[in-house]
Amino acid sequence: MRNNKASSVTMVCCLGLLLIGGCLDITTTSEVKRDGSIVRTITFTGDSSAVYSGNFPVELDSHWTKSTVKTSEKKYTLTATRTFRNADEMNKTVQGQFGKTLQYRIALEKSFQWFFTVYRYEEVNLPFAQFTSIPMKDYLSQEEIEWFKIKILNGELKEGKKTLEDSLIAERISPRSEEWTSQNHFAPFFSTFLSGVAALNDPALTAAGVESLKDSLYRHSTKAIESNKFDTLHLIFRHVLKTPAVEKVWQTNVRAFEEIERKIEFEQSIGKHNYVTSVIMPGLITGSNARKLEANKATWQEFLGLASYFEYTMWVESRQVNWWAVIVACVLVVSLMTALIISVLRRRSRAQ
Repeated sequence: MRNNKASSVTMVCCLGLLLIGGCLDITTTSEVKRDGSIVRTITFTGDSSAVYSGNFPVELDSHWTKSTVKTSEKKYTLTATRTFRNADEMNKTVQGQFGKTLQYRIALEKSFQWFFTVYRYEEVNLPFAQFTSIPMKDYLSQEEIEWFKIKILNGELKEGKKTLEDSLIAERISPRSEEWTSQNHFAPFFSTFLSGVAALNDPALTAAGVESLKDSLYRHSTKAIESNKFDTLHLIFRHVLKTPAVEKVWQTNVRAFEEIERKIEFEQSIGKHNYVTSVIMPGLITGSNARKLEANKATWQEFLGLASYFEYTMWVESRQVNWWAVIVACVLVVSLMTALIISVLRRRSRAQ
């Protein structure tokens, strides 16, 4: 994520709740069948390099049916489809891996109510932010956090939809949100380095000495971390701590530092895409928290920023008419009426 001083709302993006960009347009559609099976279709639309790179935020193994077509002069679309027998089978696939893919939790309830079958589908987006050791509440009040949630879900923080009050709140909050994000990204580098210092046990570089210069290390490192110039961090640490022993610590823990870098880049890669999720239900939709409903289809947008740090549940309920039950009931009613009429006629016949 990048800071943009020209827009207060964009600065708030540093919190991770509003993600910028769009290398790919990713649309996920889950069609719930009457028998409880689910057909999941994901489309990835972008330029050829983005589509053919295969660097997607979800894992597509050989069980998915995939096809790629050219949709315009510069756009390509990859479509991946897979049918799951039930929600449990689907969960095993979409649960993903933290730090490597997006993660979901699926639930599908089906209840028979004689003339109707009621379905409830839930898709939970699990948080993907990699570094949250410093709580958000240390920098933002609960009211401010709730403001983010509400505004994002309503889509009001998109350009052209925010009010003057929203802009003022965002401008007031953005310095603290930026600080919170930066501190969380600096923390793993510092803790890993501190562990390396303890393991090195060099009198020229003590843990106490490093701790005393933590604030200085943070101030000098922030810009490098935000701009992904991770290869300069060891030079910055050496400059601040003024000892060549820093290089020994860095080289000894190089894999740990590289893993931190990978996780930060993973967070950023998720935010480069535009996401839309839709669910097609059997029958007619009777309830949902989606802002867009079309017949038996519910659609969610602008939710991923919220899902970066909080679980976000998309749910939809529908009701399907059981025509066989209606027919059976009609047959029973007709049969009873017929039997009653016959009984009445017989009584009259005997009476004559």
